[in-house]
Amino acid sequence: MNHKKTLKNIIGVTLSNCSTILAGVMIGFIIPKIFTVSDYGLYKTFTLYTNYIGLFSIGIIDGIVLDYGMYDYEELDRRKFRGFFKWYILVHAIVCAILLGISFFTADKDRTFIIIALAADILAVNITGYYQQISQITQRFRELSLRKIMLSIANILVVAALLLVSIKGGSVGYQLYIILHIAVCMILTAWYAYTYREITFGEAATFKETGHELGHLIKIGFPLLFANLCSTLILTLDRQFVNILFTNTEYAVYAFAYNMLSLVTVATSAISTVLYPILKRTTSDTLKKNYSDLVSIMLVFVYGALIAYFPLCAFIRWFLPKYTESLVIFRVIFPGLAISSSITVVMHNYYKTLGDNIKYFKKSILILLLSAAANGVAYIIFKTTVSISVASIVTMIVWYLYVEQYFVHNYGYSRWKNLSFLLLMMVFFYGITCIGNWLLSGILYIAGYIVITLLIQKDTIQSAKRFLAH
Repeated sequence: MNHKKTLKNIIGVTLSNCSTILAGVMIGFIIPKIFTVSDYGLYKTFTLYTNYIGLFSIGIIDGIVLDYGMYDYEELDRRKFRGFFKWYILVHAIVCAILLGISFFTADKDRTFIIIALAADILAVNITGYYQQISQITQRFRELSLRKIMLSIANILVVAALLLVSIKGGSVGYQLYIILHIAVCMILTAWYAYTYREITFGEAATFKETGHELGHLIKIGFPLLFANLCSTLILTLDRQFVNILFTNTEYAVYAFAYNMLSLVTVATSAISTVLYPILKRTTSDTLKKNYSDLVSIMLVFVYGALIAYFPLCAFIRWFLPKYTESLVIFRVIFPGLAISSSITVVMHNYYKTLGDNIKYFKKSILILLLSAAANGVAYIIFKTTVSISVASIVTMIVWYLYVEQYFVHNYGYSRWKNLSFLLLMMVFFYGITCIGNWLLSGILYIAGYIVITLLIQKDTIQSAKRFLAH
Protein backbone atom coordinates (compact mmCIF):
# COMPACT_ATOMS: atom_id res chain seq x y z
CA MET A 1 0.00 0.00 0.00
CA ASN A 2 1.40 3.40 -1.01
CA HIS A 3 0.65 5.31 2.19
CA LYS A 4 1.57 8.74 0.86
CA LYS A 5 -0.57 8.29 -2.24
CA THR A 6 -3.44 6.99 -0.12
CA LEU A 7 -3.16 9.94 2.27
CA LYS A 8 -2.96 12.36 -0.67
CA ASN A 9 -6.12 10.90 -2.20
CA ILE A 10 -7.96 10.99 1.13
CA ILE A 11 -6.93 14.61 1.71
CA GLY A 12 -7.94 15.55 -1.83
CA VAL A 13 -11.38 14.01 -1.52
CA THR A 14 -11.77 15.42 2.01
CA LEU A 15 -10.97 18.94 0.81
CA SER A 16 -13.56 18.62 -1.93
CA ASN A 17 -15.95 17.36 0.73
CA CYS A 18 -15.40 20.60 2.65
CA SER A 19 -17.45 22.28 -0.06
CA THR A 20 -20.04 19.53 0.40
CA ILE A 21 -20.07 20.25 4.13
CA LEU A 22 -20.60 23.97 3.44
CA ALA A 23 -23.46 23.12 1.09
CA GLY A 24 -24.77 20.72 3.72
CA VAL A 25 -24.77 23.49 6.30
CA MET A 26 -26.71 25.74 3.92
CA ILE A 27 -29.23 23.03 3.06
CA GLY A 28 -29.37 21.64 6.59
CA PHE A 29 -30.07 24.90 8.36
CA ILE A 30 -31.37 27.42 5.81
CA ILE A 31 -33.94 25.12 4.17
CA PRO A 32 -35.73 24.28 7.46
CA LYS A 33 -35.54 27.98 8.34
CA ILE A 34 -37.40 29.13 5.21
CA PHE A 35 -39.74 26.13 4.90
CA THR A 36 -42.75 25.50 7.05
CA VAL A 37 -42.39 22.41 9.25
CA SER A 38 -44.95 20.65 7.02
CA ASP A 39 -43.04 21.46 3.82
CA TYR A 40 -39.79 20.36 5.44
CA GLY A 41 -41.39 17.03 6.34
CA LEU A 42 -42.47 16.51 2.72
CA TYR A 43 -39.01 17.45 1.45
CA LYS A 44 -37.42 14.95 3.86
CA THR A 45 -39.91 12.32 2.69
CA PHE A 46 -38.54 12.83 -0.82
CA THR A 47 -34.93 12.54 0.40
CA LEU A 48 -35.84 9.43 2.43
CA TYR A 49 -36.94 7.58 -0.69
CA THR A 50 -33.96 8.76 -2.72
CA ASN A 51 -31.92 6.44 -0.46
CA TYR A 52 -33.46 3.49 -2.30
CA ILE A 53 -33.16 4.57 -5.93
CA GLY A 54 -29.81 2.80 -6.31
CA LEU A 55 -31.79 -0.46 -6.28
CA PHE A 56 -32.99 0.30 -9.80
CA SER A 57 -29.49 -0.10 -11.22
CA ILE A 58 -30.11 -3.87 -10.62
CA GLY A 59 -26.44 -4.42 -9.76
CA ILE A 60 -24.87 -3.46 -13.11
CA ILE A 61 -22.50 -0.81 -11.79
CA ASP A 62 -21.78 -2.91 -8.67
CA GLY A 63 -20.73 -5.77 -10.91
CA ILE A 64 -18.46 -3.40 -12.83
CA VAL A 65 -16.89 -2.26 -9.56
CA LEU A 66 -16.14 -5.85 -8.57
CA ASP A 67 -14.86 -7.02 -11.98
CA TYR A 68 -12.97 -3.90 -13.03
CA GLY A 69 -11.81 -2.58 -9.64
CA MET A 70 -8.13 -3.14 -10.53
CA TYR A 71 -8.25 -1.50 -13.98
CA ASP A 72 -7.02 1.95 -14.93
CA TYR A 73 -9.29 4.08 -17.12
CA GLU A 74 -7.07 3.63 -20.18
CA GLU A 75 -7.45 -0.16 -19.88
CA LEU A 76 -11.26 -0.16 -20.12
CA ASP A 77 -12.71 -1.63 -23.32
CA ARG A 78 -14.43 1.41 -24.90
CA ARG A 79 -16.80 -0.50 -27.16
CA LYS A 80 -17.86 -2.89 -24.41
CA PHE A 81 -18.50 -0.12 -21.89
CA ARG A 82 -20.65 1.75 -24.40
CA GLY A 83 -22.71 -1.43 -24.59
CA PHE A 84 -22.98 -1.59 -20.81
CA PHE A 85 -24.17 2.01 -20.76
CA LYS A 86 -26.89 1.28 -23.34
CA TRP A 87 -28.24 -1.46 -21.08
CA TYR A 88 -28.03 0.87 -18.08
CA ILE A 89 -30.07 3.56 -19.84
CA LEU A 90 -32.66 1.05 -21.03
CA VAL A 91 -33.22 -0.31 -17.51
CA HIS A 92 -33.68 3.18 -16.07
CA ALA A 93 -36.03 4.28 -18.85
CA ILE A 94 -38.31 1.33 -18.01
CA VAL A 95 -38.19 2.12 -14.27
CA CYS A 96 -39.02 5.80 -14.83
CA ALA A 97 -41.94 4.89 -17.10
CA ILE A 98 -43.35 2.60 -14.39
CA LEU A 99 -43.05 5.30 -11.70
CA LEU A 100 -44.72 7.89 -13.90
CA GLY A 101 -47.55 5.42 -14.49
CA ILE A 102 -47.96 4.90 -10.73
CA SER A 103 -48.09 8.67 -10.16
CA PHE A 104 -51.33 8.90 -12.16
CA PHE A 105 -53.09 6.65 -9.65
CA THR A 106 -52.01 8.59 -6.55
CA ALA A 107 -54.79 10.74 -5.08
CA ASP A 108 -52.62 12.89 -2.82
CA LYS A 109 -51.04 15.71 -4.85
CA ASP A 110 -47.94 15.88 -2.67
CA ARG A 111 -47.31 12.14 -3.06
CA THR A 112 -47.89 12.47 -6.81
CA PHE A 113 -45.28 15.21 -7.04
CA ILE A 114 -42.78 13.21 -4.95
CA ILE A 115 -43.17 10.12 -7.16
CA ILE A 116 -42.66 12.15 -10.35
CA ALA A 117 -39.66 13.90 -8.79
CA LEU A 118 -38.19 10.52 -7.81
CA ALA A 119 -38.54 9.31 -11.41
CA ALA A 120 -36.54 12.30 -12.64
CA ASP A 121 -34.03 12.01 -9.80
CA ILE A 122 -33.39 8.34 -10.57
CA LEU A 123 -32.10 9.24 -14.03
CA ALA A 124 -29.87 12.05 -12.82
CA VAL A 125 -28.50 10.41 -9.66
CA ASN A 126 -28.01 6.86 -10.93
CA ILE A 127 -26.31 7.91 -14.17
CA THR A 128 -24.05 10.28 -12.23
CA GLY A 129 -23.43 7.45 -9.76
CA TYR A 130 -22.43 5.18 -12.65
CA TYR A 131 -19.72 7.62 -13.73
CA GLN A 132 -18.64 8.33 -10.15
CA GLN A 133 -18.03 4.64 -9.53
CA ILE A 134 -15.85 4.50 -12.62
CA SER A 135 -13.94 7.53 -11.36
CA GLN A 136 -13.51 5.78 -8.02
CA ILE A 137 -12.33 2.37 -9.23
CA THR A 138 -9.91 3.93 -11.73
CA GLN A 139 -8.66 6.29 -9.00
CA ARG A 140 -9.50 9.49 -10.90
CA PHE A 141 -10.14 11.23 -7.60
CA ARG A 142 -9.24 14.74 -8.79
CA GLU A 143 -11.98 14.51 -11.39
CA LEU A 144 -14.43 13.23 -8.78
CA SER A 145 -13.46 15.99 -6.36
CA LEU A 146 -13.89 18.77 -8.94
CA ARG A 147 -17.45 17.69 -9.68
CA LYS A 148 -18.30 17.50 -5.99
CA ILE A 149 -17.06 21.07 -5.57
CA MET A 150 -19.08 22.33 -8.54
CA LEU A 151 -22.21 20.51 -7.34
CA SER A 152 -21.79 22.05 -3.89
CA ILE A 153 -21.36 25.55 -5.34
CA ALA A 154 -24.52 25.10 -7.41
CA ASN A 155 -26.48 23.91 -4.36
CA ILE A 156 -25.23 26.86 -2.31
CA LEU A 157 -26.34 29.29 -5.03
CA VAL A 158 -29.78 27.66 -5.23
CA VAL A 159 -30.29 27.85 -1.44
CA ALA A 160 -28.99 31.43 -1.35
CA ALA A 161 -31.45 32.43 -4.08
CA LEU A 162 -34.35 30.82 -2.19
CA LEU A 163 -33.26 32.55 1.03
CA LEU A 164 -33.25 35.91 -0.79
CA VAL A 165 -36.78 35.26 -2.09
CA SER A 166 -37.90 34.38 1.45
CA ILE A 167 -36.29 37.51 2.93
CA LYS A 168 -38.11 39.66 0.37
CA GLY A 169 -41.41 38.15 1.51
CA GLY A 170 -41.87 35.57 -1.24
CA SER A 171 -43.26 32.11 -0.66
CA VAL A 172 -40.80 29.24 -1.01
CA GLY A 173 -42.28 25.74 -1.18
CA TYR A 174 -40.56 22.37 -1.11
CA GLN A 175 -41.60 21.67 -4.73
CA LEU A 176 -39.53 24.55 -6.11
CA TYR A 177 -36.43 23.46 -4.24
CA ILE A 178 -36.73 19.84 -5.38
CA ILE A 179 -37.17 20.96 -9.01
CA LEU A 180 -34.06 23.15 -8.82
CA HIS A 181 -32.12 20.35 -7.09
CA ILE A 182 -32.98 17.89 -9.86
CA ALA A 183 -32.06 20.46 -12.53
CA VAL A 184 -28.60 20.87 -10.96
CA CYS A 185 -28.15 17.08 -10.87
CA MET A 186 -29.17 16.83 -14.54
CA ILE A 187 -26.51 19.40 -15.50
CA LEU A 188 -23.90 17.42 -13.55
CA THR A 189 -24.99 14.23 -15.34
CA ALA A 190 -24.56 15.90 -18.72
CA TRP A 191 -21.09 17.08 -17.71
CA TYR A 192 -20.13 13.56 -16.66
CA ALA A 193 -21.44 12.12 -19.93
CA TYR A 194 -19.26 14.58 -21.86
CA THR A 195 -16.19 13.79 -19.74
CA TYR A 196 -16.70 10.06 -20.25
CA ARG A 197 -17.82 10.36 -23.86
CA GLU A 198 -15.19 7.81 -24.92
CA ILE A 199 -17.04 5.05 -23.03
CA THR A 200 -20.51 6.55 -23.61
CA PHE A 201 -20.89 7.58 -27.25
CA GLY A 202 -19.73 6.01 -30.49
CA GLU A 203 -19.75 2.48 -31.80
CA ALA A 204 -21.01 0.21 -29.05
CA ALA A 205 -21.18 -3.53 -28.57
CA THR A 206 -24.68 -4.78 -29.37
CA PHE A 207 -27.18 -5.89 -26.75
CA LYS A 208 -26.57 -9.48 -27.89
CA GLU A 209 -22.78 -9.16 -27.60
CA THR A 210 -22.87 -7.73 -24.10
CA GLY A 211 -25.89 -9.69 -22.87
CA HIS A 212 -23.92 -12.61 -21.44
CA GLU A 213 -21.38 -10.45 -19.58
CA LEU A 214 -24.14 -8.11 -18.41
CA GLY A 215 -25.88 -11.12 -16.87
CA HIS A 216 -22.61 -11.97 -15.12
CA LEU A 217 -22.25 -8.39 -13.81
CA ILE A 218 -25.81 -8.46 -12.46
CA LYS A 219 -25.23 -11.89 -10.90
CA ILE A 220 -22.16 -10.77 -8.94
CA GLY A 221 -23.28 -7.16 -8.49
CA PHE A 222 -26.84 -7.61 -7.27
CA PRO A 223 -25.83 -9.21 -3.93
CA LEU A 224 -23.46 -6.26 -3.37
CA LEU A 225 -26.20 -3.82 -4.39
CA PHE A 226 -28.70 -5.50 -2.08
CA ALA A 227 -26.13 -5.60 0.72
CA ASN A 228 -25.64 -1.85 0.25
CA LEU A 229 -29.41 -1.40 0.25
CA CYS A 230 -29.73 -3.49 3.42
CA SER A 231 -27.09 -1.30 5.06
CA THR A 232 -29.07 1.75 4.00
CA LEU A 233 -32.31 0.23 5.26
CA ILE A 234 -30.77 -0.64 8.63
CA LEU A 235 -29.65 2.99 8.96
CA THR A 236 -32.94 4.48 7.73
CA LEU A 237 -35.54 2.00 8.95
CA ASP A 238 -36.31 4.01 12.08
CA ARG A 239 -37.01 7.04 9.87
CA GLN A 240 -39.20 4.85 7.67
CA PHE A 241 -41.21 3.78 10.74
CA VAL A 242 -41.59 7.38 11.90
CA ASN A 243 -42.55 8.53 8.39
CA ILE A 244 -45.33 5.95 8.20
CA LEU A 245 -46.57 5.76 11.79
CA PHE A 246 -46.35 9.40 12.95
CA THR A 247 -47.57 12.73 11.61
CA ASN A 248 -45.69 14.68 8.96
CA THR A 249 -44.73 17.30 11.58
CA GLU A 250 -43.31 14.66 13.94
CA TYR A 251 -41.38 13.14 11.04
CA ALA A 252 -39.98 16.57 10.12
CA VAL A 253 -38.58 16.98 13.65
CA TYR A 254 -37.18 13.43 13.66
CA ALA A 255 -35.61 13.78 10.20
CA PHE A 256 -33.99 17.08 11.15
CA ALA A 257 -31.98 15.27 13.86
CA TYR A 258 -30.52 12.97 11.20
CA ASN A 259 -29.90 15.95 8.97
CA MET A 260 -27.29 17.20 11.43
CA LEU A 261 -25.37 13.91 11.21
CA SER A 262 -24.50 14.69 7.60
CA LEU A 263 -21.89 17.20 8.78
CA VAL A 264 -19.81 14.22 9.95
CA THR A 265 -20.79 11.56 7.42
CA VAL A 266 -19.54 13.72 4.56
CA ALA A 267 -16.06 13.54 6.07
CA THR A 268 -16.15 9.75 6.59
CA SER A 269 -17.35 9.24 3.02
CA ALA A 270 -14.02 10.67 1.80
CA ILE A 271 -12.23 7.72 3.43
CA SER A 272 -14.72 5.23 2.01
CA THR A 273 -14.34 6.62 -1.51
CA VAL A 274 -10.58 6.10 -1.49
CA LEU A 275 -10.41 2.92 0.58
CA TYR A 276 -11.93 0.26 -1.71
CA PRO A 277 -9.67 0.67 -4.76
CA ILE A 278 -6.67 0.80 -2.41
CA LEU A 279 -7.73 -2.40 -0.63
CA LYS A 280 -8.37 -4.06 -3.99
CA ARG A 281 -4.68 -3.55 -4.84
CA THR A 282 -3.42 -4.72 -1.43
CA THR A 283 -2.00 -8.14 -0.51
CA SER A 284 -3.95 -10.40 1.85
CA ASP A 285 -1.24 -10.17 4.54
CA THR A 286 -1.40 -6.37 4.49
CA LEU A 287 -5.19 -6.45 4.61
CA LYS A 288 -5.06 -8.60 7.71
CA LYS A 289 -2.41 -6.42 9.33
CA ASN A 290 -4.25 -3.13 8.72
CA TYR A 291 -7.80 -4.12 9.69
CA SER A 292 -7.57 -3.36 13.41
CA ASP A 293 -5.85 -0.01 12.84
CA LEU A 294 -8.45 1.08 10.26
CA VAL A 295 -11.33 0.38 12.64
CA SER A 296 -9.48 2.13 15.48
CA ILE A 297 -8.78 5.20 13.35
CA MET A 298 -12.44 5.38 12.29
CA LEU A 299 -13.66 5.16 15.90
CA VAL A 300 -11.16 7.76 17.15
CA PHE A 301 -12.06 10.11 14.29
CA VAL A 302 -15.84 9.88 14.69
CA TYR A 303 -15.85 10.16 18.49
CA GLY A 304 -13.64 13.21 18.07
CA ALA A 305 -16.19 14.62 15.63
CA LEU A 306 -18.90 14.21 18.28
CA ILE A 307 -17.50 17.39 19.83
CA ALA A 308 -19.67 19.16 17.23
CA TYR A 309 -22.77 18.07 19.19
CA PHE A 310 -22.34 20.74 21.85
CA PRO A 311 -22.13 23.90 19.72
CA LEU A 312 -24.79 22.48 17.40
CA CYS A 313 -27.25 22.20 20.29
CA ALA A 314 -26.70 25.85 21.22
CA PHE A 315 -27.02 26.90 17.57
CA ILE A 316 -30.30 25.03 17.02
CA ARG A 317 -31.89 26.53 20.12
CA TRP A 318 -30.98 30.00 18.85
CA PHE A 319 -31.46 29.71 15.08
CA LEU A 320 -34.17 27.05 14.70
CA PRO A 321 -36.19 26.96 17.93
CA LYS A 322 -39.07 25.17 16.19
CA TYR A 323 -36.79 22.11 15.90
CA THR A 324 -35.54 22.10 19.50
CA GLU A 325 -37.40 18.84 20.14
CA SER A 326 -35.12 17.12 17.62
CA LEU A 327 -32.15 17.57 20.00
CA VAL A 328 -33.46 14.70 22.13
CA ILE A 329 -33.28 12.41 19.09
CA PHE A 330 -29.95 13.89 18.05
CA ARG A 331 -28.43 13.04 21.43
CA VAL A 332 -29.53 9.40 21.13
CA ILE A 333 -28.43 8.75 17.56
CA PHE A 334 -25.18 10.75 17.32
CA PRO A 335 -22.89 8.13 19.00
CA GLY A 336 -24.30 5.52 16.60
CA LEU A 337 -22.36 7.27 13.86
CA ALA A 338 -19.14 5.68 15.12
CA ILE A 339 -20.70 2.24 14.78
CA SER A 340 -22.24 2.75 11.35
CA SER A 341 -19.06 4.37 9.97
CA SER A 342 -16.90 1.46 11.14
CA ILE A 343 -19.23 -0.99 9.42
CA THR A 344 -19.94 0.82 6.15
CA VAL A 345 -16.52 2.40 5.60
CA VAL A 346 -14.14 -0.31 6.85
CA MET A 347 -15.87 -3.67 7.32
CA HIS A 348 -18.05 -3.58 4.21
CA ASN A 349 -15.09 -2.56 2.04
CA TYR A 350 -13.17 -5.53 3.44
CA TYR A 351 -16.02 -7.91 2.59
CA LYS A 352 -16.06 -6.51 -0.96
CA THR A 353 -12.30 -6.81 -1.34
CA LEU A 354 -12.29 -10.40 -0.04
CA GLY A 355 -15.15 -11.39 -2.37
CA ASP A 356 -17.53 -12.29 0.48
CA ASN A 357 -20.43 -10.04 -0.54
CA ILE A 358 -22.93 -12.89 -0.18
CA LYS A 359 -21.90 -13.42 3.43
CA TYR A 360 -22.23 -9.68 4.19
CA PHE A 361 -25.59 -9.67 2.43
CA LYS A 362 -26.91 -12.58 4.53
CA LYS A 363 -25.73 -10.94 7.74
CA SER A 364 -27.34 -7.65 6.73
CA ILE A 365 -30.67 -9.35 5.99
CA LEU A 366 -30.76 -10.82 9.51
CA ILE A 367 -29.89 -7.46 11.08
CA LEU A 368 -32.54 -5.76 8.95
CA LEU A 369 -35.16 -8.19 10.27
CA LEU A 370 -33.92 -7.57 13.82
CA SER A 371 -34.11 -3.81 13.24
CA ALA A 372 -37.69 -4.06 11.99
CA ALA A 373 -38.65 -6.15 15.01
CA ALA A 374 -36.91 -3.80 17.46
CA ASN A 375 -38.55 -0.71 15.95
CA GLY A 376 -41.93 -2.45 15.91
CA VAL A 377 -41.66 -3.46 19.57
CA ALA A 378 -40.52 0.06 20.54
CA TYR A 379 -43.56 1.55 18.79
CA ILE A 380 -46.04 -0.95 20.23
CA ILE A 381 -44.81 -0.48 23.81
CA PHE A 382 -43.89 3.21 23.96
CA LYS A 383 -45.35 4.82 20.81
CA THR A 384 -42.70 7.56 20.84
CA THR A 385 -40.08 8.58 18.31
CA VAL A 386 -37.40 8.55 21.03
CA SER A 387 -38.01 4.85 21.74
CA ILE A 388 -37.56 4.07 18.05
CA SER A 389 -34.23 5.92 17.98
CA VAL A 390 -33.06 3.94 21.03
CA ALA A 391 -34.06 0.70 19.31
CA SER A 392 -31.97 1.68 16.27
CA ILE A 393 -28.87 2.23 18.44
CA VAL A 394 -29.25 -1.18 20.10
CA THR A 395 -29.60 -2.75 16.65
CA MET A 396 -26.42 -1.00 15.47
CA ILE A 397 -24.39 -2.48 18.33
CA VAL A 398 -25.60 -5.99 17.44
CA TRP A 399 -24.86 -5.26 13.76
CA TYR A 400 -21.29 -4.24 14.62
CA LEU A 401 -20.65 -7.41 16.64
CA TYR A 402 -22.23 -9.73 14.07
CA VAL A 403 -20.43 -8.30 11.02
CA GLU A 404 -17.08 -8.13 12.82
CA GLN A 405 -17.28 -11.75 13.95
CA TYR A 406 -16.04 -12.66 10.45
CA PHE A 407 -12.69 -11.00 11.18
CA VAL A 408 -12.48 -12.47 14.67
CA HIS A 409 -12.88 -15.93 13.14
CA ASN A 410 -10.76 -15.53 9.98
CA TYR A 411 -8.08 -13.08 11.11
CA GLY A 412 -7.75 -14.11 14.74
CA TYR A 413 -8.59 -10.48 15.46
CA SER A 414 -9.12 -9.48 19.09
CA ARG A 415 -12.00 -7.05 19.14
CA TRP A 416 -11.86 -6.05 22.79
CA LYS A 417 -9.70 -2.94 22.50
CA ASN A 418 -11.90 -1.31 19.86
CA LEU A 419 -15.13 -2.59 21.36
CA SER A 420 -14.27 -1.32 24.85
CA PHE A 421 -13.34 2.08 23.37
CA LEU A 422 -16.60 2.19 21.40
CA LEU A 423 -18.82 1.34 24.37
CA LEU A 424 -16.92 3.43 26.91
CA MET A 425 -17.06 6.53 24.69
CA MET A 426 -20.75 5.95 24.00
CA VAL A 427 -21.61 5.65 27.71
CA PHE A 428 -19.40 8.67 28.48
CA PHE A 429 -21.15 10.75 25.80
CA TYR A 430 -24.62 9.88 27.12
CA GLY A 431 -23.53 10.61 30.68
CA ILE A 432 -21.81 13.92 29.99
CA THR A 433 -24.71 15.23 27.87
CA CYS A 434 -27.01 14.94 30.90
CA ILE A 435 -25.41 18.17 32.13
CA GLY A 436 -27.65 21.08 31.23
CA ASN A 437 -24.80 23.50 30.44
CA TRP A 438 -23.61 22.75 26.87
CA LEU A 439 -20.32 24.63 27.29
CA LEU A 440 -19.34 22.80 30.49
CA SER A 441 -20.38 19.40 29.12
CA GLY A 442 -18.48 20.12 25.89
CA ILE A 443 -15.27 20.93 27.77
CA LEU A 444 -15.64 17.81 29.92
CA TYR A 445 -16.28 15.68 26.83
CA ILE A 446 -13.11 16.94 25.13
CA ALA A 447 -11.06 16.20 28.25
CA GLY A 448 -12.60 12.75 28.66
CA TYR A 449 -12.16 11.94 24.97
CA ILE A 450 -8.43 12.77 25.13
CA VAL A 451 -7.87 10.71 28.29
CA ILE A 452 -9.82 7.64 27.07
CA THR A 453 -8.17 7.77 23.64
CA LEU A 454 -4.67 7.95 25.15
CA LEU A 455 -5.43 5.10 27.53
CA ILE A 456 -7.03 2.68 25.06
CA GLN A 457 -5.92 3.78 21.60
CA LYS A 458 -2.30 4.79 22.17
CA ASP A 459 -1.18 2.00 19.78
CA THR A 460 -3.45 3.49 17.11
CA ILE A 461 -1.76 6.86 17.48
CA GLN A 462 1.63 5.18 16.97
CA SER A 463 0.32 3.27 13.94
CA ALA A 464 -0.99 6.50 12.42
CA LYS A 465 2.44 8.07 12.87
CA ARG A 466 4.09 5.10 11.12
CA PHE A 467 1.46 5.31 8.36
CA LEU A 468 2.36 8.95 7.68
CA ALA A 469 6.09 8.21 7.81
CA HIS A 470 5.98 5.66 4.97
